[in-house]
Amino acid sequence: MTSAPGADPSAMCTQCPAIASDVAAPTATTGDDPAATTPRRRQHLLAVDVGRVRIGLATATPGEAAQPLEVLTRKGTRKDGAHIVAQLDRLGANAVVVGLPPQGDTPGQCSARLARRFAEALAAMQPRPVLLVDEAGTSVEAEQELRALGLRAARRKRAVDMVAAARILARYLAGEPAFGVAPQTTA
Repeated sequence: MTSAPGADPSAMCTQCPAIASDVAAPTATTGDDPAATTPRRRQHLLAVDVGRVRIGLATATPGEAAQPLEVLTRKGTRKDGAHIVAQLDRLGANAVVVGLPPQGDTPGQCSARLARRFAEALAAMQPRPVLLVDEAGTSVEAEQELRALGLRAARRKRAVDMVAAARILARYLAGEPAFGVAPQTTA
């Protein structure tokens, strides 16, 4: 199953039915998302492209386009989240935009579940709104962009995640629907 940009990221993952409750109930916030007390282009934003091995970060300042920031090697949700919170503080960001992959991953490897859980943990670690935005195709677009710039495979591999995060953020800034994330709670 593939997802086109603008598709509802809350659609049930047919390959991962055990996580349907994890991804089926985001709060639609198009037009008036939690960060919308200020229009999207007037906010300082941080975007996150969550992967199993790396996390790409991008930023946008008010009135500016999204820019790649850095790539983190995964060290665990708490450490990765702490680094992102430090970046949010350093940048003075108003909100976090997290890319939500298509729901059609293979069983046991659902990237959408990983991204949603990371977004929930991030929401619990800090007070800023955390928003999910469809990221379908952003890694492929980023890879193509870096290839067109003439970067060799090793350099593309190191940069693709932050360029994909910039693509996710650009989608949000262009009005892509966003879904608010509630903090993860432990029972």
